[in-house]
Amino acid sequence: MSTSDQATAYVLKMYPRFSETFVVSEILAREAAGERIEIFSLRPPNDPRFHPELARVLAGVTYIDRPQKTVDLWEDLRYAQASGLGEAIRRCLPELIAAEPDDAAQAVALAVELRSRSIRHLHAHFASAPTSVARLASRLCGVPFSFTAHAVDIFHESVSMQDLGRKLDQAHHAVTISAFNLDFLRRRFPSSSSRLHLVRNGLELHRFPYRDPLPAGRPVRVVGVGRLVAKKGFHDLLLAAGILDAKGFPVDLGIAGTGAMAEELQGDIDLLRLGRMVRLLGPKTQDQVRELLCSADVFVAPSIVGPDGNADGMPTVLLEAMALGVPCIGTAVTGIPEVLRHRETGILIRPGTPAALADAICQLSSPLANRVGMARAARNLIEREYDSRRQAEELRALSLAESRAA
Repeated sequence: MSTSDQATAYVLKMYPRFSETFVVSEILAREAAGERIEIFSLRPPNDPRFHPELARVLAGVTYIDRPQKTVDLWEDLRYAQASGLGEAIRRCLPELIAAEPDDAAQAVALAVELRSRSIRHLHAHFASAPTSVARLASRLCGVPFSFTAHAVDIFHESVSMQDLGRKLDQAHHAVTISAFNLDFLRRRFPSSSSRLHLVRNGLELHRFPYRDPLPAGRPVRVVGVGRLVAKKGFHDLLLAAGILDAKGFPVDLGIAGTGAMAEELQGDIDLLRLGRMVRLLGPKTQDQVRELLCSADVFVAPSIVGPDGNADGMPTVLLEAMALGVPCIGTAVTGIPEVLRHRETGILIRPGTPAALADAICQLSSPLANRVGMARAARNLIEREYDSRRQAEELRALSLAESRAA
């Protein structure tokens, strides 16, 4: 069977996942380019919210069960033996025993699924559990694997560098989403440098039509979007709003998203007496986020490096805002300076500096600011470097090169 008749399997921790819109965009772009995709999810979805773009995905989804009882595990192993994986399991038993129990069990179940399907390649998102399962399944059934490394799976304090190095050694190739990440990984794992590639996350640009920004209104409409967790830096954005309020600078700030810090951030709003000018908007669908961005004078991505080392890789919503023509402010965290170039495509500040953030909001909403020039430059950069069609071509080329080499 030719490689054109075979599918690429995506191994994901959870599908669909409300916050991982970049995965959906990537799959849609690869399908639009003619690839056949199959999705294997290690967890069932736990969120009833639904992005309309999911309805456009052609790929079928298979949920890989985790055995809840010993008898279930034994039945899975018997089925794997009957499927012809007995010798592979014996050969890989030391690695399976060393792995997390769920990862080992799901790798066996995934390998069984792969034996009955025309899959030429496995690709996992995040170098954590999905890649652990893909790596072990690859060892069992011989289907090559790759993975995309983002940020939490590289920089979080819980990441085992030994485990990450093993995954890089055994993958035919791995990709990451920013030059910052690529440089870090190549310096940390020089023996894997040739297998590491930069493939930026892409947008379906037709869904984000550009328009020149208008002069900022009064009050200035400021928007932030993201999970309400430490690395997003929304506490700094609230402090910046307090500074602007104290100066008599009118701001209407909306923060969209949900997360563990929701109550804490609402407490900050109450403590700073910002209730009349700041709203926590809750979770929004992709269409609702786009509408929110289009209504904004300024979009802010106040990312920081969290106390656990966690950091944003490349906020998708920042790319979306820049594509739409919304003037943007961001912080110099990981790959953000690669897209947000100071005074060229937006304003870039140091992370964790609320006073600088307040000043940037004033600057970007001033009648003297080059809002249109920066917005046009931002859109041009997004078209050059963050088009999902280009992303799909690069990912396909890597996997085809692998197939030819094999």
